[in-house]
Amino acid sequence: MPPSKRLEWTARAEREYLQALAFIAEDSGTRNAALVMQRIERAESWLASNPGIGTPGRRAGTREYPVAHIGHTLIYCIASSRIQILRFLHQRMNYC
Repeated sequence: MPPSKRLEWTARAEREYLQALAFIAEDSGTRNAALVMQRIERAESWLASNPGIGTPGRRAGTREYPVAHIGHTLIYCIASSRIQILRFLHQRMNYC
């Protein structure tokens, strides 16, 4: 297995993620927000070890990884030593 790359979130992506968690917690409870956090942690681990798993993004140089069962997608780019999460978007959002 190839070595894992360091994964980092941009301030924008982190803000989108925290806002989504706050909305989920308020709308459907903290337990559901915690489940989303667990799925994101798994997705982070998977991306760090397998950066090419996402599909080519709508913007040049990006990739998209839809996280199973949460309705959100991680938009990221791959650099030589790291993976940078650029956006955390609900799958119904049009971001182009």
